[in-house]
Amino acid sequence: MTWTTIAITVAIVLGAGGIIRGWQMGYRNRLDLISDWDHRPLPNPSLHARAFARVYLAMGGILVAMPALLFLGLHIYIWCAITAVLVWYWFYAIDSITEKARATK
Repeated sequence: MTWTTIAITVAIVLGAGGIIRGWQMGYRNRLDLISDWDHRPLPNPSLHARAFARVYLAMGGILVAMPALLFLGLHIYIWCAITAVLVWYWFYAIDSITEKARATK
């Protein structure tokens, strides 16, 4: 198994997981999934469900589509750097929404 195969597999699994979780938050009204990184529920999760769902659906969709860049000839090192920035942004966005939710109570 090559590094490219491993990278593609990880991107698709993380992306599909994000899409599934975002769908559950936004369209299945699973408010129990809306929490901070320590799995503590937010004060009013229904207010922030759409924001959480948007972030998870968008970032999951981008990660699922990322392997196409490798097939178009992008070098694995550049692809990994782009993917790392996207995953960091995903975590940062969720943390920002969580902090805003805790501040507004």
